[in-house]
Amino acid sequence: MAVVLRSLICGYKRYFHEFQDPRTVNFPLVNPPWLPFALLGAYLYFVLHLGPKLMAKKSPFNLRALILVYNLIQVIANAMLCIMALKTAFDQRISFKCQPVNRSDTPEGIRELRLIHYYYLLKVADLIDTVFFVLRKKQSHVSFLHVYHHTGVLLGAYVYFRFVGGGHPSMLGLWNTFVHAVMYFYFFLTIYRPELTRNADWKKYITMLQMVQFAYLVVHFAWPVLFNLDCGIAKFWFWLPMIQNVFMLALFSDFYRRTYGRQKQLQ
Repeated sequence: MAVVLRSLICGYKRYFHEFQDPRTVNFPLVNPPWLPFALLGAYLYFVLHLGPKLMAKKSPFNLRALILVYNLIQVIANAMLCIMALKTAFDQRISFKCQPVNRSDTPEGIRELRLIHYYYLLKVADLIDTVFFVLRKKQSHVSFLHVYHHTGVLLGAYVYFRFVGGGHPSMLGLWNTFVHAVMYFYFFLTIYRPELTRNADWKKYITMLQMVQFAYLVVHFAWPVLFNLDCGIAKFWFWLPMIQNVFMLALFSDFYRRTYGRQKQLQ
C-alpha cells in the first residue's frame, strides 16, 4: 500500500511540474501544486462542518455592509474581465470553432494568460460567498449544487491555467464572467434595494441564463471533438469540460424544474 501511495504521489508531482506551462510558474496561488487543493479542503471543511458547528449556539452575524461591498466588487471585477476578454477575442479574431492555444511569450500570449489568471483568482474569491452563508446561519443555501459548482469551477480554472493557458477553453471564462456580473448585481440589489427584486423574476431569469451558458459550452467543447479539429491540445481538454457542462446543465435544469415549476403550479 505504501509503495502504491508513494508511486501515486511521485506521479502527481511529476505530472504537475513536467507538463506545467512554464509561463505560469511565478503567478500567485499556482505553486506548490497542492495549494489550491488545500484551499478547497479548508473551504469544504469550514462550510460543511466547522462553520455550522461554531455557529450552532451563536446569533447570525450582521454582514450587510460587508456583503454589499463584496457584491459590488464582484460586479465590477467580473464586468471588467469580461470586457477585457471580449476585446482580446476581437483583437485576435478568435475562431469559435477551434481556437489554438498561444503558448508564446509575446504580449498577446502573456495578456491572454494574465486574463485567465485573473479569472482563476475570481473563482477563489467566489468561495467567500459560502462563508457568508455560514456566518449568517443560512446553511440551507449551502446546497450540493452551490458547493459543487464553486469547487468544480475553481479546480477547472486552476488546472486549465496551469496546463493549457488559453485558446478554445477560454470561452468558458468569458461566459462565466458575464453571467457572474449579472448574478452579483442581482445579489447587490436584493440587499441595497430589495423592493426592486422582491416581486421580480430576476432569479428565475438568471437561472435560465446559466442554463444557456452551459448549453452553449457543451456545443463549444463538443465541436472540435465531433469534427476532429486540431486546436493544438489533446481532445481530453475538450471532453472534460463538455461532460462537466452536461452535468451542470442537468443539475440547474433540475433546480429550475423543482423551484419554478412548483411556483407555476401554485399560481
